[in-house]
Amino acid sequence: MDATPFANSAMKTSGDTGSESKSLVDEFGEMLKSCGFNYHGVEVLYSGVYGTELTCEIFIGPVYYQRLRHMVSDKFRVRSTGTIDQITRQPIKGRKWGGGIRFGEMERDSMLAHGAAYLLHDRLHTCSDYHVADVCSICGSMLTTSFIQPQRRAVREIGGLPPARAPKKVTCHACQTSKGMETVAMRYVFRYLAAELAAMNIKMTLQLSNRAEV
Repeated sequence: MDATPFANSAMKTSGDTGSESKSLVDEFGEMLKSCGFNYHGVEVLYSGVYGTELTCEIFIGPVYYQRLRHMVSDKFRVRSTGTIDQITRQPIKGRKWGGGIRFGEMERDSMLAHGAAYLLHDRLHTCSDYHVADVCSICGSMLTTSFIQPQRRAVREIGGLPPARAPKKVTCHACQTSKGMETVAMRYVFRYLAAELAAMNIKMTLQLSNRAEV
């Protein structure tokens, strides 16, 4: 059986349907022409500042774009207080864990270059891992100090005033004395460094300006 007649008839059918259907350019061209625009979308525009006719022809046509899903509420990572690291007590990074933008070495260098010393102190000390440590001014150690809870005495409370607080007593186990104990504001990661060095059998000694004399 010869298949040539069937092939010729199929080609004729496809050619006839292609000639009858209009392309997308023709459809948009007729729509533009019916609205008073150029068939090919090329228009002569006038300047909105000077009112003169522009020398070039500008193509005008429909433009499809996808709206961005990312919003500011989904991207902001600024916080005042929040989750901190359990070891260093510093703010964590990452919006997933409730953290903020990490203030690293390059940001520190830019603050130093601008001379913003107070801002640098606020970011890296006050708002980071601010810690007040008890330091023995005799031996210069901050790891051998401990707080001793004094015995509570019967204190007569006065109406309208807050209750009296017991005096805080801190002693040094290395010096076996509570003399010369000072409170020093520092970053907690510095205390963590001293503990890491002590684990390696390295002692860190602090020299205070108001050191007590034995």
